[in-house]
Amino acid sequence: MNPTDHNDTPESMPETVVETGSESTRESAPTVGELATVHPLRTSPDQHESTDPVGDESAPQVVEGRIISEYEYRLLTDEKAQREWRYAEYRKQAAWLARTTKTVVTHDRTVRSVKFACRNALAYPVAGAGVVIRRWQDTHGASRYERMMRQAEQDGNHDRLLEWEARDVAEKQRRHDRAMDWVKSPLELAKAAGVTIVAAAVLLLTLGVILAVAGKGSVLGPIEAVIDAIAFLVWFTITYGVFLLVGGTVGVLTYLWNLGRTRTETPGWFAPPAPKTEMVNLTPSIMVAALRDLGIKALRDAIKADPDYGARMLGPITRYGPGAQVEITLPPQVTGTQVMNLRETLAGNLDRKAHELHFERSADSERQITLWVAHSGALDRKLPDSPMLDPEFGPVDLYRDRMPWGVDVKGDAVELNLLQQHLLLAGLSKQGKTAAARALLLWIALDPSTRIRLADLKGFGDWSMFDGLAEELIEGAGAENFIATCDMLEGGEAEMQSRYERWRAMGRKGDVGRADSQPGSGFEPLFIVVDEVQKLYGCTVEHPDGGDVGGNGKKSRAARAAQALHDQGRAVNVHLMQFSQNPTNANFPAIVREGAMIRASLFVGTESIAKMALGEAAVDTGAAPHALRAGLDRGTVVLAPGESMDLPNGATHTTVRTHFISTEQGHTIADRAKQLRAGIAHRAIAPTERDLLDDLIAVFEADEDRAKDTDLVVRLRKLAGPSYQPYGKRLTGSGLRAQLDDLGVEVKLRDGYHWVQSHSVHAVAAAR
Repeated sequence: MNPTDHNDTPESMPETVVETGSESTRESAPTVGELATVHPLRTSPDQHESTDPVGDESAPQVVEGRIISEYEYRLLTDEKAQREWRYAEYRKQAAWLARTTKTVVTHDRTVRSVKFACRNALAYPVAGAGVVIRRWQDTHGASRYERMMRQAEQDGNHDRLLEWEARDVAEKQRRHDRAMDWVKSPLELAKAAGVTIVAAAVLLLTLGVILAVAGKGSVLGPIEAVIDAIAFLVWFTITYGVFLLVGGTVGVLTYLWNLGRTRTETPGWFAPPAPKTEMVNLTPSIMVAALRDLGIKALRDAIKADPDYGARMLGPITRYGPGAQVEITLPPQVTGTQVMNLRETLAGNLDRKAHELHFERSADSERQITLWVAHSGALDRKLPDSPMLDPEFGPVDLYRDRMPWGVDVKGDAVELNLLQQHLLLAGLSKQGKTAAARALLLWIALDPSTRIRLADLKGFGDWSMFDGLAEELIEGAGAENFIATCDMLEGGEAEMQSRYERWRAMGRKGDVGRADSQPGSGFEPLFIVVDEVQKLYGCTVEHPDGGDVGGNGKKSRAARAAQALHDQGRAVNVHLMQFSQNPTNANFPAIVREGAMIRASLFVGTESIAKMALGEAAVDTGAAPHALRAGLDRGTVVLAPGESMDLPNGATHTTVRTHFISTEQGHTIADRAKQLRAGIAHRAIAPTERDLLDDLIAVFEADEDRAKDTDLVVRLRKLAGPSYQPYGKRLTGSGLRAQLDDLGVEVKLRDGYHWVQSHSVHAVAAAR
């Protein structure tokens, strides 16, 4: 008997032979040795039908058996084994049920069906109700006027603002008059109802009298007929009220469903899957028809009058990246600005969304534009990972390399030169501003020669990976951090002046080269970075040393320092990078906007804000961050790079889909930068220490017995130069008096002024 003949038994498990019979039978059974174990089973007498040839009826007979495994035997005889088997089967069934349920729930057909049901049964009716509510509010309230006033105020159009304000006042007066009419209306309605009832009763009675005289009825006949009609209407309403209610409800829901479907955008989760078809061929006839139907009369007439029906306006239509590009020369009386202002209409005529069209206007002619049209859905595809995520990326050389920020809409890589370039990045909240800005600074940190001073005025931990990389890190809002950020900007200005002095003292001319900017040289590339900078310029904090920290004028210490860095910092490798939400004249002064060489913007609400972020030249030539889709185009930046990169055909701007680097990935890159910087000293050359008493002796005139404390402050600052911070803007008359008091120098108050005695200064210096 071979145990391997049983397919359900593992080879390593011994076989078991099951028999029935008496002890004597078992003992007389053949020995199977190691092949199996024989287990005797009890038998009942009625099973022992004798087949013994001798005729011994008392001898039990072994029935036919089969080979089973030890595990099967335990299942037959052991309750614990049976219980474990049942639990194992339960687990298998539960796992099968979970797999099947997951497959059914996540199946494409199920998802499409659920989306279809939710879209039509929930999203569209709710959105339609919202449309009805907004229409009712616009019709019966002042929300429309307030919305238009806010828009006019943002655009800076004071005439429209006054016009809508006057309309708002007139509408509120009309509503007030209607409300007063409702106060008087109950009594007037009661009078009108009484007169109507009496008149109707008299009319019916008169009609009844006429019918009675004519012998056609009774006097009360018309009144009874009216009562019967009213009773019939009540019966009809009660009898068929359910049908009327259901029909009215269906009608209302159908109306709301249609409003929601045609007047609103479907929420992202409920939206049907995007079509996977590529762009319809962009032929000259399609392009000309789209231009003809823009609604510009001069353009339409010129196309109709043209023997070629407008085809001569178009240059060759060429494939460019995930789309097609064509140069357009518009007819006289039509400018590129007119066409660009109708972006949404042109996009609809070409069966595209507004963000899938990009304009580049020629700098030589108002009538020439270059139009790039994306494949449908091409701009929603996932971007490749940033090259900085490669563990082998770095170190970089700021003088040699360019920062890989992302790709443009045509799929070309966008790389920025950040050396000696001041940068401004703006955008509304939740649009990816911090991630796009952080990527720039992470790349800078991979150059071991750079120095970083960073202020994060939000303080949510988005920049925490720079702890240990930045020589100064400020996190969080509040008066103390606003003052510290202002001091950081002024400290950068002081270092800038010190670098100028050292450069001149060295007898050097020209730009600071790579050899001059090594760590410890004092001319390392210094990056001063402020995130959420609108909080700094918009604050009303007063500096302890005097003056306002924020503000939008030249009284703002922070704005003055930023302007000074913009004016002179780049020549000595001092850079200013500012990141702001929704810049306005109130929270981002023009003097610190216009000095940026690289200007970029994510989605913003209006064209006027786009001009503040990018400048009027870029927006006038087609840059449109306000045309991006809020939330959907997160991380997409409209870039006016200035000298940082060369754009084709002299374009002023480009649109960049920036590589996304998460906070966790940012920490990994920052750790790599710290390893590259290990053992490298990043310290500016310390200014020479000066002696206050010696400097006071030097600034006193020969025959001068005393001098005002404020005059001495000015003289000390002039003597030491702007780079010596102890005599800088922080030193005031009161501060000088406090230092002199510690030294024992006599200061007297006379005629409202504090006077420092020259003889006392000499005496203290001599005694020392």
